[in-house]
Amino acid sequence: MYRVSVVIPVYNRQASAERALRSALAQQVPGMEIVVVDDGSQPAYELPRDLRSRGDIRLIRHDDNRGQSAARNIGVSTAAAEWIAFLDSDDYWLPGSLQPRLDFALREFNESRDLLVAYAAGFIIDNKRTGKRDARIPQESADPVDFASGCWFSPGSTGLLRKELFTLVGPLDTGLWRLEDLDWFLRLARIGGRLRVWNEIVVIVETGPKPNIAMLERAANRLLEKYVAQGSPQRLPIRVARRLQAFLNLERASIFAAQRQWTRCAFYLALSVCQQPRTSLHLERFWRHVPLPAFT
Repeated sequence: MYRVSVVIPVYNRQASAERALRSALAQQVPGMEIVVVDDGSQPAYELPRDLRSRGDIRLIRHDDNRGQSAARNIGVSTAAAEWIAFLDSDDYWLPGSLQPRLDFALREFNESRDLLVAYAAGFIIDNKRTGKRDARIPQESADPVDFASGCWFSPGSTGLLRKELFTLVGPLDTGLWRLEDLDWFLRLARIGGRLRVWNEIVVIVETGPKPNIAMLERAANRLLEKYVAQGSPQRLPIRVARRLQAFLNLERASIFAAQRQWTRCAFYLALSVCQQPRTSLHLERFWRHVPLPAFT
């Protein structure tokens, strides 16, 4: 019987997905399976030849690109283990990092029996646009205001959760092709959930080009319809709604900054600051910086 299922969604990333897969195999955790979900890649993602006969690796294919939410949902629904560990296909785990955080989560759960807990860990942001690396340990929280502020804890590659938690919160929203993690964890917080953190670095998270503004607007409009619009059954309290709006405007500003559209950047940054008064770009410091490990 499997103890943990590693879910790796893939779309048009043959080389980096193989790197992610091998970083998961290098964990050598007893009772681990890996579920790779090819979300309509063209050409289709192929398992490396030397791994195709392994019974602890499953490859699921979507005929068309349905989005990361759909890919993760199918990975979770078919997972054989009680625990789910997520790993994005452009990231990779550090050796020996899964077992200790799984042990940490197991101890916590066995002591509390609290089902509404998600676990995260530290990570290194490897910014391919700037060439800079930054090591962060995220903060813990149970406050919906925090979860309306973005995903400061990199759930796509540090998330470790019990499978039954998805029954309580529901699946990822397949109508969101961006900010789907924010939506899911905001729903978790609203039913009393919380985030716990293992205070060690576990993964290298690669960041590339900013998404186009149209993709962000589609996600933003869906989130605002769900959580801010008059008459919505999921409407947020004013304080949480304003934080969500401030975050979305900060995201808009960052995209326009990357495009060097400074007037539009300044407009949305000013709007974000009006909605969440502050003296820095960040809504809050949701992490602490730590020295980069010597081996990176």
